Amino acid sequence: MIGLRNGDYAALVPALQEYLLTRGIPIPRWRQEELDGPERQAFAAQVLKGMVDLKVPVGPEDLPEVSAEVARRILGLGVLEPYLRDETVSEVIVRGRHVKVERAGRLEEIGDLGSAEYFLEVARRVAELQGRQLGVAKPFVLVDLPDGSRLTAMIPPLSVAGVAINIRRFAVRRLNLEELVERSALDRETASLLERVAGRVNLLVSGAPGAGKTTLLNALSAHFPQGSEVAIVESFRELQVQHPHPAWAVVQEEGEEGRISMGEVVNVIYTRMRPDIVAVGEVVRGDQAAEYVHAINLGVVGLTTIHGSSCLGALHRLETMVLETKPTLNWLATRERIAEGTDIVIQLRRLADGRRRLQEMVALEGLDERGHFITTVLKRWDPDKGSFSPLKCSHRLEERLA
Repeated sequence: MIGLRNGDYAALVPALQEYLLTRGIPIPRWRQEELDGPERQAFAAQVLKGMVDLKVPVGPEDLPEVSAEVARRILGLGVLEPYLRDETVSEVIVRGRHVKVERAGRLEEIGDLGSAEYFLEVARRVAELQGRQLGVAKPFVLVDLPDGSRLTAMIPPLSVAGVAINIRRFAVRRLNLEELVERSALDRETASLLERVAGRVNLLVSGAPGAGKTTLLNALSAHFPQGSEVAIVESFRELQVQHPHPAWAVVQEEGEEGRISMGEVVNVIYTRMRPDIVAVGEVVRGDQAAEYVHAINLGVVGLTTIHGSSCLGALHRLETMVLETKPTLNWLATRERIAEGTDIVIQLRRLADGRRRLQEMVALEGLDERGHFITTVLKRWDPDKGSFSPLKCSHRLEERLA
């Protein structure tokens, strides 16, 4: 076997795809299940013929194996496929024709791996996973790939600089709390507290995209009480909850006419499926926020993530989302429900060198006479000392853990 390098395939795959398209040879739809049987064999035969017609410098003894690999890459994500199989890659980014990847929190330039038209065709084929057409009327798409990775794509005219693709790679390996300590994301004192509270009190995890919110929820799930009933609700499957037999709902295309919303699913789960713990992958809309706040005030232990820049900011954002979908609610009553239902807020941060770190962890104590949140700082990163502050005590938290 000649053993073509990724760079060789990077040039070969777009050339063969263009060969097929210009001759009107259809590329089979990329289904969730693996393509096999006559359809795949016929397509592989067309790829092999194309390699012969294009006089690709591959020996006859290697041609079947190389053409099969080219066909597989065309049916998948083409020249991006190797990076989705690379466990060191956490994200693949395409801008126009240029590709870069994220490894260990840092971006690495790969280069131009195909034409803008080639990546546009890749984005359109991926959209078919959900039976959708990517075009002027709908110039963006969010898709769960068969391996669990999440793809977001935008095309012109919405994306003025050409097609833009981000693929957040599904992490096969889960980190535990001990490994987060080893990576200096937490200290041991914090990890011990999190082991104690996981699945017993309500946690809100805040941070920017890529700050490690989902990673922390996954690690916490290993410490849920044994025998508890766990339910998970997500818009994309990102959580890897380490608990046997959870009720797991992935709600796609929420908000489209005729589709059930994520907020409705949260409501059904906590009212009809008797969970002890509900983990909501991410709260990004008002209906989700309203149902989540309702659930944590009915005795269900809740964990979720939210985009925010501080612990207090995360609480206010949760409040704002609830009021956006429930404008008749009184702001003070809404804030009281959030304060009563939320026990701990954790703020995570992604550092310039790619590392993730807990910036602050607070316990809610209630509201003051003016309706402001009262919090106790349990942990905080001290940049001057380069270490975490000593753990403080919260009386309300201790009462709820008793």
